[in-house]
Amino acid sequence: MTTAPPESRDRIYRSPMALIGGFLLLVIIGWLGVDAVLSGTGRTPWLALAVLILIVPLVVAFTLRPAVFANDHRLRIRNPFRVIVVPWGQVETFRSGYSNEVFVESGGKYQLWAIPVSLRGRKKAARQTAQQAARPSDGRRSGRGLGLFGGGMQADGFGGR
Repeated sequence: MTTAPPESRDRIYRSPMALIGGFLLLVIIGWLGVDAVLSGTGRTPWLALAVLILIVPLVVAFTLRPAVFANDHRLRIRNPFRVIVVPWGQVETFRSGYSNEVFVESGGKYQLWAIPVSLRGRKKAARQTAQQAARPSDGRRSGRGLGLFGGGMQADGFGGR
């Protein structure tokens, strides 16, 4: 009887500012909505309740829900309205432009909503790419790469997996 190796724990990648912003939006919406429901007159409580029912799920979906889970076997992308599971063997490359994207061998492209692109980081990476293209290559790699999750990511996935 063979036992399967234990599943490695997922590393979770999320935007801390999206979590903070989502929480603050929910607090403000809740405060204003509950106040309108409790102290409003006429149609105001019903209108406020309808707006709460409409807006709260959207705030949760776009700020608190997005996450990227990575372990040794797969990459799971949880976007606002969809979950994508991609085995590392299917990951072709990552790209960071105006958004972070993962490309798979079947030709699919998925956006990573949970990981924001830093404009400062993009400019720094563009500067380094231009500098590397301008100087002759001696075959050695530079010490630190600008990766999707903070350094050293290879073009073929995370560390060549």
